[in-house]
Amino acid sequence: MKTCLNKKCLGNIKLLYDYGESNYNFNDINFDCTTNSYLKPKIYICEKCKLKFSEFATNIPKSNVENKYNIIVDDIYISEISHKEKYFLSLYKKISHCFDKRKTVLEIGSYYGVFGNIIKPNVKSYSGLELSAHGSDYAKNNYELEIFNETIKEHAKKNVKYDVIVMTDVIEHFPDPFEALELIEKILNTDGLLIFTTFNMDSLYAKITGRNYHWILPFHLFYFSNKTLKKLCLENNLEIFKIKNDPRIVSFFYLLNKLELIFPKFKFIFKIAKKIKILHHININVNLFDLNIYYAKKKPKF
Repeated sequence: MKTCLNKKCLGNIKLLYDYGESNYNFNDINFDCTTNSYLKPKIYICEKCKLKFSEFATNIPKSNVENKYNIIVDDIYISEISHKEKYFLSLYKKISHCFDKRKTVLEIGSYYGVFGNIIKPNVKSYSGLELSAHGSDYAKNNYELEIFNETIKEHAKKNVKYDVIVMTDVIEHFPDPFEALELIEKILNTDGLLIFTTFNMDSLYAKITGRNYHWILPFHLFYFSNKTLKKLCLENNLEIFKIKNDPRIVSFFYLLNKLELIFPKFKFIFKIAKKIKILHHININVNLFDLNIYYAKKKPKF
């Protein structure tokens, strides 16, 4: 593999970050969104379009990736749902002007249904796509949501179209984001909206931390910047017209767990702090200005 994975580019690629010989293999990777692993894969960059992607994006069959997501059971996420609700309520307020009782909505990567439960009462209809069978069942049983345990490609065959499609921290996980955006455009109604979140590899924090950027993880297959996302969307008749910062709300306990992994030298300090139970229920606003909300509209075809 010597060229960009985007077939509309096919520029030459080079190794950007090399962490030495991998001491793990794909089958051992934990794909839970609350993973406690910070092992890092090799990262490549296209010299032409500047798209960045993981070694696993180049050599792992798509079906293998999808199978990994299908078996996810994320008990840590479930324990953090009350804190996730606070974040998703905050996110919904920022994008609520895109919804109303006339809108049909699809959420891709609905996971355990927290965001879907917030969206559903405010729209005509809500559906979710989620590969995790456990996540799908949880969302159906706890929130009474319509969730399809299938891929975008499988869902697109039903020829159902939507006014708004939402993805929160999903696009970086796709084994083939190029096909995904092409299919999203097809199942969007005329003048439909795609709203999604992800990290920006051209953010100041990502540039300062470089190879140590904490969002470089084995299950993140692609690493986008504002520029590469705009280009990819335009290639699929989608135009990003607004980008907003997306601060996160997490529990103090969850934040300590992540800091313990990112800064192992200070592990003993974080362990002591975690023993203070009163801190477990505190919500923390985290904003490194590297996470964004992207608003894209389907362009009319003449």
